[in-house]
Amino acid sequence: MRNFIKVSIRQFRMAQRFWLVSLILLCLCTGACNQLASRTNASDSELPVKIKPMLINQPGSEHFGNAIYRRGINGPRIAASGNRILEWSVQISAPTIEVVPPTPENYQNGACAMDINNDNIDEMIVSRTAKQPGTDLLWFEEIRGQTQWKEHFIGNLRQRDGEEGFHDIMPFEMKVPGKTVRGVVIVVNRKSLYWYEIPEDYYQPWNQHLIADMSTYGAEFAQSGLVAGDIAGKGRQDIVCGNFWAECPADPTTDLWQLHRYSEWDRKIIRSVSGVPDWVNEERFGGMNQLDLGDMDGDGMVDIIATDAEIPDGRVGIFCRNMVNSSDLWKETIIDTGIYCPHSLVVTDINNDSRPDIIVGEMTAGGWWFPRNQDPKLYLYLNKGNLKFRRYVLHKGWGIHMMRMALQDPDNTILLFGADEIQSWYKDMATHVVGWIISPKE
Repeated sequence: MRNFIKVSIRQFRMAQRFWLVSLILLCLCTGACNQLASRTNASDSELPVKIKPMLINQPGSEHFGNAIYRRGINGPRIAASGNRILEWSVQISAPTIEVVPPTPENYQNGACAMDINNDNIDEMIVSRTAKQPGTDLLWFEEIRGQTQWKEHFIGNLRQRDGEEGFHDIMPFEMKVPGKTVRGVVIVVNRKSLYWYEIPEDYYQPWNQHLIADMSTYGAEFAQSGLVAGDIAGKGRQDIVCGNFWAECPADPTTDLWQLHRYSEWDRKIIRSVSGVPDWVNEERFGGMNQLDLGDMDGDGMVDIIATDAEIPDGRVGIFCRNMVNSSDLWKETIIDTGIYCPHSLVVTDINNDSRPDIIVGEMTAGGWWFPRNQDPKLYLYLNKGNLKFRRYVLHKGWGIHMMRMALQDPDNTILLFGADEIQSWYKDMATHVVGWIISPKE
């Protein structure tokens, strides 16, 4: 593990171990207000953190929907799936290794890393269009001494309507009386939530459990984005997806989940955009989010942070729970608007002041024929307390899609990474896999 990130990490004392982090926390009331972040055009010397960009690889015109960080046999790795799966060591100009060869079926947006067989090596879980009707959920195992990974079948799910496939996949783990249950949560068709439980023999198909069909709870429009945390305060892994959160029962293998709406972003028509098909301007994109959790107002309770992931006039918002009536919509605070397709969101205390900050990344080109972004940015919203934030531009020029974070102990140096999603109607676009090493200023 000492040899990963051979050039840049040493400069920032990242010499030992990364852990993939999902920051978990949430909170409060009803209504919306705008509390836009104060904006700063800061030079590098004026930024509240140190940042080192890393161009890890440029795979060319091949499309990748997602990139994941995993503990590999030979150290930390980043992997991404398109019509094959590629992997890179975490370093500048990393060589490309094809670990799963091309197939006629394409891998979809969702992917995650998880140590399925408890050997301290992470496997990769992905979805792929199936030869039979539906979508296959698969996991791939790295085999010592072999270049190619071994494929294993989890399950197949047929879609009724909505967008094809699984947009989001996330590890899930919870203690129930007498055991710990483990598996993954998936978003199906941007309308339904399922979780797959790892059986005792993990090489066999996994046990499928329905969490909720969001369309039966008023979700007329697409919902996506996925994060887990103890929202209800019962020590369980509740799930947030789009404008809803699902309350985890005492035993998620047998009991029913309860679904709650916290936001109505999905009921708003976007501002008209020129040059796109008419139906795009009539679409409701507000349920297609990137999501994270954190105690943003310092009241000891967990809040939901959301972005409009798919539109060129995206919002960054914080939702605090109504503790008087938990069935009401949560209190909404908009901290920024006009962000281009912010399909990347990470919440972390970036400057060691015990307040969670927000990092948001723009894409180079959103879907649905939206105009191209000529100068994508990586933003930091520094938490100043009382839901007030100061906005900084950390970096310009690299679009990012489904950005994720790995955390370095003990000095809070982090690695943000991801692959930009290219769009087929822009013939000159090329995928790049990038990272940013960020550490507090001393």
